[in-house]
Amino acid sequence: MPGGTPQFCLLVVFGVLSIVLLAGVLRPSRLSPPSYFRYLWVFFLFFNASEWISFTLAVWILALFSFQALREYFSLVDIRLQDRWGILAAYLSIPFMIYLIQIDWYGLFIISIPVYAFLIVPFLVVLGGKEVEGKVLSIGVIDFGLFLFVYCMGHIGYLSFFSTWMAVFLILAVALCDLADHALRHRAGNGWKSALFKFLAAAPATVAVSLLLSRWSTIPSLHATILGLLTPLLVLVGNFTITAIETDLGIARARLQPGRGQIIHGVKSYLFAAPVVFHYIRYFLR
Repeated sequence: MPGGTPQFCLLVVFGVLSIVLLAGVLRPSRLSPPSYFRYLWVFFLFFNASEWISFTLAVWILALFSFQALREYFSLVDIRLQDRWGILAAYLSIPFMIYLIQIDWYGLFIISIPVYAFLIVPFLVVLGGKEVEGKVLSIGVIDFGLFLFVYCMGHIGYLSFFSTWMAVFLILAVALCDLADHALRHRAGNGWKSALFKFLAAAPATVAVSLLLSRWSTIPSLHATILGLLTPLLVLVGNFTITAIETDLGIARARLQPGRGQIIHGVKSYLFAAPVVFHYIRYFLR
Protein backbone atom coordinates (compact mmCIF):
# COMPACT_ATOMS: atom_id res chain seq x y z
CA MET A 1 0.00 0.00 0.00
CA PRO A 2 1.24 3.53 -0.73
CA GLY A 3 2.26 5.96 1.92
CA GLY A 4 3.81 9.38 2.33
CA THR A 5 2.65 12.96 2.17
CA PRO A 6 0.80 12.97 -1.20
CA GLN A 7 -1.45 10.03 -0.36
CA PHE A 8 -2.22 11.34 3.13
CA CYS A 9 -3.12 14.74 1.65
CA LEU A 10 -5.73 13.01 -0.51
CA LEU A 11 -7.06 11.22 2.55
CA VAL A 12 -7.26 14.45 4.56
CA VAL A 13 -9.16 16.29 1.80
CA PHE A 14 -11.55 13.37 1.48
CA GLY A 15 -12.08 13.38 5.26
CA VAL A 16 -12.76 17.13 5.36
CA LEU A 17 -15.25 16.89 2.49
CA SER A 18 -16.97 13.96 4.24
CA ILE A 19 -17.32 15.97 7.47
CA VAL A 20 -18.68 19.04 5.66
CA LEU A 21 -21.24 16.99 3.74
CA LEU A 22 -22.27 15.04 6.85
CA ALA A 23 -22.71 18.30 8.76
CA GLY A 24 -24.85 19.59 5.91
CA VAL A 25 -27.09 16.53 6.20
CA LEU A 26 -27.36 16.67 10.00
CA ARG A 27 -27.74 20.46 10.30
CA PRO A 28 -29.06 21.71 6.94
CA SER A 29 -30.35 24.95 8.46
CA ARG A 30 -26.87 26.02 9.61
CA LEU A 31 -24.62 24.55 6.96
CA SER A 32 -25.63 23.98 3.35
CA PRO A 33 -22.55 23.30 1.22
CA PRO A 34 -22.77 23.98 -2.54
CA SER A 35 -24.12 21.06 -4.55
CA TYR A 36 -20.82 20.53 -6.39
CA PHE A 37 -19.23 19.48 -3.07
CA ARG A 38 -21.02 16.12 -3.43
CA TYR A 39 -19.30 15.43 -6.71
CA LEU A 40 -15.98 16.74 -5.45
CA TRP A 41 -16.37 14.09 -2.72
CA VAL A 42 -16.96 11.41 -5.38
CA PHE A 43 -13.81 12.40 -7.24
CA PHE A 44 -11.71 12.28 -4.07
CA LEU A 45 -13.20 8.88 -3.28
CA PHE A 46 -12.00 7.89 -6.76
CA PHE A 47 -8.50 9.29 -6.10
CA ASN A 48 -8.16 7.62 -2.70
CA ALA A 49 -9.34 4.28 -4.07
CA SER A 50 -6.77 4.58 -6.84
CA GLU A 51 -3.90 5.45 -4.49
CA TRP A 52 -4.73 3.23 -1.50
CA ILE A 53 -6.44 0.21 -3.07
CA SER A 54 -6.23 -0.12 -6.86
CA PHE A 55 -6.81 1.87 -10.02
CA THR A 56 -9.14 -0.89 -11.26
CA LEU A 57 -11.55 -0.32 -8.38
CA ALA A 58 -11.28 3.44 -8.74
CA VAL A 59 -12.06 3.53 -12.44
CA TRP A 60 -15.20 1.43 -11.93
CA ILE A 61 -16.33 3.94 -9.29
CA LEU A 62 -16.06 6.53 -12.03
CA ALA A 63 -18.04 4.22 -14.33
CA LEU A 64 -20.89 4.11 -11.80
CA PHE A 65 -20.82 7.89 -11.53
CA SER A 66 -20.93 8.24 -15.31
CA PHE A 67 -23.87 5.82 -15.44
CA GLN A 68 -25.79 7.90 -12.89
CA ALA A 69 -25.18 11.11 -14.87
CA LEU A 70 -26.28 9.48 -18.14
CA ARG A 71 -29.37 8.00 -16.52
CA GLU A 72 -30.37 11.38 -15.13
CA TYR A 73 -29.91 12.92 -18.57
CA PHE A 74 -32.11 10.27 -20.21
CA SER A 75 -34.79 10.85 -17.57
CA LEU A 76 -35.02 14.51 -18.62
CA VAL A 77 -35.02 14.24 -22.41
CA ASP A 78 -37.85 13.21 -24.70
CA ILE A 79 -37.05 9.59 -25.59
CA ARG A 80 -39.47 7.19 -27.26
CA LEU A 81 -40.01 3.62 -26.12
CA GLN A 82 -38.74 2.31 -29.46
CA ASP A 83 -35.36 4.01 -28.81
CA ARG A 84 -34.61 1.60 -25.96
CA TRP A 85 -32.02 -0.36 -27.97
CA GLY A 86 -30.06 2.81 -28.68
CA ILE A 87 -30.23 3.72 -25.00
CA LEU A 88 -29.04 0.24 -24.04
CA ALA A 89 -26.05 0.65 -26.38
CA ALA A 90 -25.25 3.97 -24.69
CA TYR A 91 -25.24 2.32 -21.26
CA LEU A 92 -23.12 -0.61 -22.49
CA SER A 93 -20.58 1.86 -23.87
CA ILE A 94 -19.64 2.75 -20.29
CA PRO A 95 -18.03 -0.57 -19.23
CA PHE A 96 -16.49 -0.93 -22.69
CA MET A 97 -14.80 2.48 -22.46
CA ILE A 98 -13.77 1.97 -18.83
CA TYR A 99 -12.13 -1.35 -19.72
CA LEU A 100 -10.12 0.39 -22.45
CA ILE A 101 -8.89 2.90 -19.86
CA GLN A 102 -8.05 0.09 -17.45
CA ILE A 103 -5.85 -1.71 -20.01
CA ASP A 104 -4.42 1.54 -21.45
CA TRP A 105 -5.64 0.99 -25.01
CA TYR A 106 -5.60 4.66 -26.02
CA GLY A 107 -5.98 4.06 -29.75
CA LEU A 108 -9.35 2.34 -29.34
CA PHE A 109 -10.44 4.49 -26.39
CA ILE A 110 -10.20 7.69 -28.40
CA ILE A 111 -12.45 6.38 -31.21
CA SER A 112 -14.65 4.00 -29.21
CA ILE A 113 -17.52 6.46 -28.75
CA PRO A 114 -17.06 9.10 -31.52
CA VAL A 115 -16.77 6.37 -34.15
CA TYR A 116 -18.16 2.99 -33.11
CA ALA A 117 -20.82 3.98 -30.57
CA PHE A 118 -21.97 6.86 -32.77
CA LEU A 119 -22.49 4.38 -35.61
CA ILE A 120 -24.08 1.62 -33.53
CA VAL A 121 -26.62 3.89 -31.79
CA PRO A 122 -28.30 5.12 -35.03
CA PHE A 123 -28.47 1.55 -36.33
CA LEU A 124 -30.18 0.33 -33.16
CA VAL A 125 -32.57 3.31 -33.05
CA VAL A 126 -33.65 2.58 -36.63
CA LEU A 127 -33.87 -1.13 -35.81
CA GLY A 128 -36.05 -0.42 -32.79
CA GLY A 129 -39.23 0.49 -34.61
CA LYS A 130 -40.91 1.23 -37.92
CA GLU A 131 -41.93 4.77 -37.05
CA VAL A 132 -39.64 7.10 -39.00
CA GLU A 133 -40.61 10.44 -37.52
CA GLY A 134 -38.38 11.50 -34.63
CA LYS A 135 -35.47 9.14 -35.32
CA VAL A 136 -32.98 11.91 -36.13
CA LEU A 137 -33.87 13.72 -32.91
CA SER A 138 -33.55 10.51 -30.88
CA ILE A 139 -30.16 9.70 -32.39
CA GLY A 140 -28.88 13.20 -31.65
CA VAL A 141 -30.19 13.15 -28.08
CA ILE A 142 -28.65 9.77 -27.28
CA ASP A 143 -25.30 10.47 -28.94
CA PHE A 144 -25.00 13.88 -27.29
CA GLY A 145 -25.59 12.46 -23.81
CA LEU A 146 -23.17 9.63 -24.51
CA PHE A 147 -20.52 12.11 -25.61
CA LEU A 148 -20.86 14.41 -22.59
CA PHE A 149 -21.48 12.07 -19.68
CA VAL A 150 -19.47 9.04 -20.78
CA TYR A 151 -16.77 10.12 -23.21
CA CYS A 152 -15.86 13.48 -21.66
CA MET A 153 -16.06 12.06 -18.13
CA GLY A 154 -13.93 9.12 -19.22
CA HIS A 155 -11.03 11.49 -19.87
CA ILE A 156 -10.82 12.14 -16.13
CA GLY A 157 -10.27 8.42 -15.59
CA TYR A 158 -7.62 8.21 -18.30
CA LEU A 159 -5.86 11.31 -16.94
CA SER A 160 -5.73 9.59 -13.55
CA PHE A 161 -4.18 6.55 -15.27
CA PHE A 162 -1.33 8.84 -16.35
CA SER A 163 -1.01 10.31 -12.85
CA THR A 164 -3.46 10.68 -9.99
CA TRP A 165 -2.07 14.13 -9.29
CA MET A 166 -2.65 15.35 -12.83
CA ALA A 167 -6.30 14.48 -12.33
CA VAL A 168 -6.27 16.05 -8.84
CA PHE A 169 -5.06 19.30 -10.41
CA LEU A 170 -7.95 19.24 -12.88
CA ILE A 171 -10.57 18.55 -10.22
CA LEU A 172 -9.24 21.16 -7.78
CA ALA A 173 -8.86 23.79 -10.50
CA VAL A 174 -12.43 23.25 -11.66
CA ALA A 175 -13.64 23.34 -8.04
CA LEU A 176 -11.94 26.72 -7.57
CA CYS A 177 -13.69 27.99 -10.70
CA ASP A 178 -17.01 26.77 -9.31
CA LEU A 179 -16.25 28.49 -6.02
CA ALA A 180 -15.53 31.77 -7.82
CA ASP A 181 -18.74 31.40 -9.82
CA HIS A 182 -20.72 30.69 -6.64
CA ALA A 183 -19.24 33.70 -4.85
CA LEU A 184 -19.64 36.15 -7.74
CA ARG A 185 -22.94 34.96 -9.20
CA HIS A 186 -25.01 37.81 -7.77
CA ARG A 187 -22.32 40.48 -8.03
CA ALA A 188 -20.94 39.99 -11.51
CA GLY A 189 -24.22 39.78 -13.42
CA ASN A 190 -24.33 38.25 -16.91
CA GLY A 191 -22.57 38.77 -20.22
CA TRP A 192 -18.98 38.86 -21.35
CA LYS A 193 -17.95 41.30 -18.59
CA SER A 194 -19.20 38.83 -16.01
CA ALA A 195 -17.26 36.00 -17.69
CA LEU A 196 -14.09 38.11 -17.74
CA PHE A 197 -14.55 39.01 -14.09
CA LYS A 198 -14.98 35.36 -13.11
CA PHE A 199 -11.94 34.34 -15.17
CA LEU A 200 -9.77 37.01 -13.53
CA ALA A 201 -11.02 35.92 -10.10
CA ALA A 202 -10.34 32.21 -10.66
CA ALA A 203 -7.18 32.24 -12.80
CA PRO A 204 -4.65 33.27 -10.08
CA ALA A 205 -5.94 30.49 -7.80
CA THR A 206 -5.90 27.83 -10.53
CA VAL A 207 -2.37 28.80 -11.59
CA ALA A 208 -1.24 28.71 -7.95
CA VAL A 209 -2.76 25.25 -7.41
CA SER A 210 -1.21 23.97 -10.63
CA LEU A 211 2.23 25.21 -9.60
CA LEU A 212 1.87 23.90 -6.04
CA LEU A 213 0.96 20.45 -7.31
CA SER A 214 3.61 20.40 -10.05
CA ARG A 215 6.04 18.55 -7.79
CA TRP A 216 3.63 15.63 -7.47
CA SER A 217 1.94 15.89 -10.87
CA THR A 218 5.36 16.22 -12.62
CA ILE A 219 3.94 18.98 -14.85
CA PRO A 220 6.73 21.49 -15.60
CA SER A 221 6.17 25.05 -14.37
CA LEU A 222 5.55 26.53 -17.83
CA HIS A 223 2.90 23.96 -18.72
CA ALA A 224 1.43 24.16 -15.20
CA THR A 225 0.96 27.91 -15.68
CA ILE A 226 -0.63 27.43 -19.12
CA LEU A 227 -2.99 24.76 -17.79
CA GLY A 228 -3.83 26.96 -14.80
CA LEU A 229 -4.90 29.71 -17.20
CA LEU A 230 -6.58 27.38 -19.69
CA THR A 231 -8.79 25.55 -17.17
CA PRO A 232 -10.95 28.51 -16.00
CA LEU A 233 -11.48 29.49 -19.63
CA LEU A 234 -12.69 25.97 -20.45
CA VAL A 235 -14.94 25.98 -17.38
CA LEU A 236 -16.53 29.25 -18.47
CA VAL A 237 -17.19 27.93 -21.98
CA GLY A 238 -18.55 24.64 -20.61
CA ASN A 239 -20.80 26.33 -18.06
CA PHE A 240 -22.15 28.74 -20.66
CA THR A 241 -22.99 25.87 -23.01
CA ILE A 242 -24.39 23.38 -20.48
CA THR A 243 -26.41 26.07 -18.67
CA ALA A 244 -28.32 26.69 -21.92
CA ILE A 245 -28.91 22.94 -22.23
CA GLU A 246 -30.07 22.79 -18.59
CA THR A 247 -32.63 25.50 -19.33
CA ASP A 248 -33.91 23.55 -22.33
CA LEU A 249 -34.21 20.42 -20.14
CA GLY A 250 -36.14 22.32 -17.47
CA ILE A 251 -33.38 22.18 -14.87
CA ALA A 252 -33.66 25.09 -12.42
CA ARG A 253 -30.71 25.94 -10.16
CA ALA A 254 -33.08 26.78 -7.31
CA ARG A 255 -34.87 23.40 -7.50
CA LEU A 256 -32.08 20.86 -7.99
CA GLN A 257 -33.06 17.34 -6.96
CA PRO A 258 -31.46 13.90 -7.33
CA GLY A 259 -32.49 12.51 -10.70
CA ARG A 260 -33.86 15.87 -11.83
CA GLY A 261 -30.73 17.75 -12.83
CA GLN A 262 -28.60 17.70 -9.69
CA ILE A 263 -25.85 15.52 -11.17
CA ILE A 264 -25.79 17.32 -14.52
CA HIS A 265 -25.49 20.66 -12.74
CA GLY A 266 -22.75 19.30 -10.48
CA VAL A 267 -20.52 17.92 -13.24
CA LYS A 268 -21.06 20.46 -16.02
CA SER A 269 -17.89 22.39 -15.17
CA TYR A 270 -15.75 19.31 -15.89
CA LEU A 271 -17.21 18.34 -19.25
CA PHE A 272 -15.28 20.74 -21.47
CA ALA A 273 -12.17 20.98 -19.28
CA ALA A 274 -11.48 17.24 -18.90
CA PRO A 275 -10.86 16.23 -22.54
CA VAL A 276 -8.90 19.38 -23.45
CA VAL A 277 -6.61 19.17 -20.40
CA PHE A 278 -6.13 15.44 -21.02
CA HIS A 279 -5.08 15.93 -24.64
CA TYR A 280 -2.86 18.90 -23.78
CA ILE A 281 -0.99 16.77 -21.25
CA ARG A 282 -0.80 13.77 -23.55
CA TYR A 283 0.50 15.83 -26.48
CA PHE A 284 3.05 17.97 -24.63
CA LEU A 285 4.00 15.84 -21.61
CA ARG A 286 3.53 12.19 -22.58
